[in-house]
Amino acid sequence: MSSKKLDVNFINPFVTSVVETFKVQCSFMLRPGKPFLKGQGSSIPVDLAAVINLKGAIFNGSIAICFPKSVFLAVMTNMLGEKYDEIVPELEDGACELLNIIFGGAKRTLNDKGFAIEKAIPTVLKGPGLAGLNKGAIPTLVLPFETDLGPFQMEITAE
Repeated sequence: MSSKKLDVNFINPFVTSVVETFKVQCSFMLRPGKPFLKGQGSSIPVDLAAVINLKGAIFNGSIAICFPKSVFLAVMTNMLGEKYDEIVPELEDGACELLNIIFGGAKRTLNDKGFAIEKAIPTVLKGPGLAGLNKGAIPTLVLPFETDLGPFQMEITAE
């Protein structure tokens, strides 16, 4: 994985934006964990992921926010003020909206640093066992987060 593409100056805006987004949109605090390369740390089981493919002057790749079902439902319950027991299409939209807000916050900071990241639209992947979002030869950086509702993670893949 290129250190020029995924150095601390690229990663930190995403960590900051995740923490701020969850504080404002979901009314709870996060504890960022230590980043690791996928396959070299303790990944969580993923049942739902919102993914954005990124294109820019310095970086091409993807970001994904990945949740176990129980954590995702708890996040959406907290965010929307209604209790949810199953993932329905409206909640999938909530995952995309969270990722859009995170992406927008990080993109502003990164573009001020010359990354020139273009606008992008998130998509949702769901189903048990999505832990292998990127099984290819391209390394994926995992940014784990811990909450009182349980863990989730952001995955950043550089092409």
